[in-house]
Amino acid sequence: MATVLVTCAGSGVGQSVLDSLNLTGRDLIIGCDMNENVFAFDYCHKFHITPGIYSENYLEFILNISKQEGVDIIIPGHDHELLLFAQNINLFKENKIEVLVASNSPDIIEISRDKYKWYDYFKEYGCSIVPTYLVTDFKKNPDPSIFPAIVKPSGGSASQGIEIIKKPDELSRAKDEDIIQPYLFPLENDSNYKTILNAVEAGRFVQMSEISVQIVFSKNSDIESVFISKNTLKNGVPVFVDTIDPDDFEYIDEINKFAEVLKSKKVIGPVNLQGRITNRGFLFFEMNMRFTGITGNRAKLGFNEVDYLVKDFLGDKSRLENKAFNKVGIRQVACLTKYRTNSELHSKKIITVLGGSGFIGSYFVNEIIKSGEYKEINLICRDSSFEKYLQMYNGNNCVSIIKESSPELESRYCQSDILVNFSSARANESEENMFKSIYFQYSQSQKIAKAGIPFIINISSQSVYDQKLDAVKKEKNSLSINNLYAFQKFIGEEFFKDLHKNYPYTRVLSLRFTRVVGVPHTEQKPDGFFAKIIENILGGESVNITNPMNKINLLDIRDAVDAIRYFISYDHKDLLDPVINVGGTNLSMKEYCDSVLNSLNLNNKKHLIYLGDSQEVKVSSMVNTDLAESYSWKANYTVEDTIRNMYSVINKEKLSEVK
Repeated sequence: MATVLVTCAGSGVGQSVLDSLNLTGRDLIIGCDMNENVFAFDYCHKFHITPGIYSENYLEFILNISKQEGVDIIIPGHDHELLLFAQNINLFKENKIEVLVASNSPDIIEISRDKYKWYDYFKEYGCSIVPTYLVTDFKKNPDPSIFPAIVKPSGGSASQGIEIIKKPDELSRAKDEDIIQPYLFPLENDSNYKTILNAVEAGRFVQMSEISVQIVFSKNSDIESVFISKNTLKNGVPVFVDTIDPDDFEYIDEINKFAEVLKSKKVIGPVNLQGRITNRGFLFFEMNMRFTGITGNRAKLGFNEVDYLVKDFLGDKSRLENKAFNKVGIRQVACLTKYRTNSELHSKKIITVLGGSGFIGSYFVNEIIKSGEYKEINLICRDSSFEKYLQMYNGNNCVSIIKESSPELESRYCQSDILVNFSSARANESEENMFKSIYFQYSQSQKIAKAGIPFIINISSQSVYDQKLDAVKKEKNSLSINNLYAFQKFIGEEFFKDLHKNYPYTRVLSLRFTRVVGVPHTEQKPDGFFAKIIENILGGESVNITNPMNKINLLDIRDAVDAIRYFISYDHKDLLDPVINVGGTNLSMKEYCDSVLNSLNLNNKKHLIYLGDSQEVKVSSMVNTDLAESYSWKANYTVEDTIRNMYSVINKEKLSEVK
């Protein structure tokens, strides 16, 4: 894994580089730009705000970021940076930081930034470049044969400042500092020929049938690979990329000639050439020494030049091949939502809950209803559970119950600020119910992935750890998925973890709860094995513990809900680990039974508890909660507190039965 800094990450090139890096997901990505309100912000693991690229301290700032973050390689995202980095490459090399720029050839970078100098330089090597003249010279000695012509800034980019000049008497519109070139029409059999011809006759500039050639040079200046595509552009931005097999390209020799010249000049990294096939052959009209706006498209077509060059510049072996000729690339405007900071919020938050009818989920939902802290609480349920939810939550004005088949479902997700997933079958339920739960989580995660919800908490379980390992498990312990219940919890984590990969703005936290026990929010008698021990002893019934040395961790339901609410309100969610253990007290089954007797003053009923002779620990579900405590969360209730709370309800019910 490399740590990669992408500068000017909000630019079209920067975003395309990020798309390529995120496609593999192997590297730690640091982004920077003058403004955090850019599409790229949430597609980086970390982001820094920089001064302007023309400011005096820009390079110093970039170097300091690189040192601070342990950056291995920098990828410039703006044309202006290319020469700046190349001329100051030693500043970074001295600090063992690579820069993905043609640092051996700053003169070629400088030439490429001026279209007239570029033409004048490379025509001497026999490269096929459209004839280019300075307007100021052309006005002195105009050549009528080049019309219709195109006039543009010598150092322009993204097709800005371009004019069509159809005859010599229109030259007065052209600026002296610009350049003029004959308009390159495609071949008459080109599908776009008539469209282009009509546009030029109307004085409009259109970009169709342009050929883009991306040549990738290794750090040793070897020609690693070539990608050719026929592009359609809109306002200077490619929107359609039609791949061409280099082996079938009639004019590959013209590309190879250019590539060999660049190789002789020790060029390294990416080089983009643009041209058009005309009745005079294949003519180039522009060169850029960088990645381009369709670098991300090329990566998705299997030509990941960014990934290759990052590895190559850092000394890792890699290959770059171009084979996806049955696919085309499409590039359009992307839409993204961005969450306001807490100080900018316009209203209370909207929370959405999956699995709000279970023991933990219902307790949580009722607590947040009582708190009144949310503008709206969306409860998402299966169609088969809809009536059950209505009975549980009917009459709460802030609660909306949405079944999975509802046409409102996707909109509700998109409106949400927070989502908590409790959805899960219990360990003692049938395999069929577990499969249904898994499928429900999967189907909902696909919808949630598109919604851009800022923060998601997924309730998982310590059951994903090895239950036979007699040790206190930490989050980094190996997982042991050897039963369907554990798989259900594991796959739930995976479903939600992947949301962050596809939509980096979404922060996902999985809380691995231990055994949650206590009194339900309804104050009804608690059920489950640990409550049953209390009930049996009170009723004079025996309790059989076959393996008294088995280890457990018990978490009070009140602490479980408190942990969820705590991490929802945590200010720096971007700093949270993706998985956190949440637990209470580690103890053995024997110690739990002793706690029941001691905390309830029932030692006179010790004879009711039958402990097996085995000293073997067959099951151990103890966890380490140091990570949760490092974020200042800790369980408030002891095992004795939980026992007394369960006892009060169980005993109350027994007394009412007697009456």
